[in-house]
Amino acid sequence: MWRERALKVVLVLVGLLFCAGVYPLTVFTRQEPALAMMLSLYVTLGIFLLLASRNPSANRSLIVFTAWSSFAH
Repeated sequence: MWRERALKVVLVLVGLLFCAGVYPLTVFTRQEPALAMMLSLYVTLGIFLLLASRNPSANRSLIVFTAWSSFAH
């Protein structure tokens, strides 16, 4: 029970961190198109992480994908 609650907190924090990329996304859209594309992927992933925080056990593949893709970059 404690691990699931900690996982939910981490998912919400990481999801909010990824969603914070909305503002830089609007600033860098015209200057750096590649950076804007990468930020749009992270913002979308952040939204889905916030949704996954409701039931982490049902969204394990999304959580694993997020972890591995973040480590790869």
